[in-house]
Amino acid sequence: MAYRILADENVKRATVNYLRKLGHDVERLDDVTELGLGSEDESIARYAREYGRLILTQDDDFFTELDVKDTAGVLFQRDQTLSTREVGDAVHEMAQYLDQSDIVLEYVSRNWL
Repeated sequence: MAYRILADENVKRATVNYLRKLGHDVERLDDVTELGLGSEDESIARYAREYGRLILTQDDDFFTELDVKDTAGVLFQRDQTLSTREVGDAVHEMAQYLDQSDIVLEYVSRNWL
């Protein structure tokens, strides 16, 4: 199962490319005409909800400042030292066990289970 993801601007482009290689449908903020770099979190959440995309981010504002229920789901990468492969593999493994519609907030970590 593959996820539809909107990657926040703090997610490395290499991570986006790796997730695409693993079969996930990933957009990055700066690739989305309606958004772009520096977009407000509310606009990002609205876009992700409208287009059915999980938000992949290192920004905890998506669940501390916003109601996470106003998103289509958040994949939060708390550990910013994770490599591209570690992030991609964790997200890909999640997709094997969790349907996208079941995600509200998941922490992307070395051993997320």
